[in-house]
Amino acid sequence: MVSRLTFVAVAAICSSTAYAQQPLSVPGHVVTSLASATVVAPTVMAQGMKMTATLTPQKGGTVAGKATVQAGSGAGTTVATVSLTGGTPGAVYPWHVHVGKCGMMPGGKVWGDGSAYKPMTVGSDGTATSTATISMAPPSSGGYYVNIHASPSDMGTIVSCGNLGM
Repeated sequence: MVSRLTFVAVAAICSSTAYAQQPLSVPGHVVTSLASATVVAPTVMAQGMKMTATLTPQKGGTVAGKATVQAGSGAGTTVATVSLTGGTPGAVYPWHVHVGKCGMMPGGKVWGDGSAYKPMTVGSDGTATSTATISMAPPSSGGYYVNIHASPSDMGTIVSCGNLGM
């Protein structure tokens, strides 16, 4: 029995030594030391990290709020959430995450599938919340922003916008 355990231990050591020059892969992390796989640094937007934005009213409006973008629970998914205040009760506000920065002319393209972003209906207290699950890994570089459109029939008017940052 002892000889079998010794053989397995020696085989494991030799195997790890033979592959010491091969990069070690740890999902969601960058290994900073091949000598110890426990020393890892998270990559940008690793699980638990999130981007946030403060939404500010545009053109003298009153719609403000907050937005977050973070890794979803499934592999290759992202969850974007927006909550707003100062909306007109009963109004419907479409919203999206876009590539670029607030105020770009023309505006940046919608990040992900536009149909994932369900419009918000404002409650009697002027608040609304919506969440979208995007079938893409979270952004790892570049600029992104969230905007709130005036209505489904007036997508050209932006009533609130915020640049996303870590």
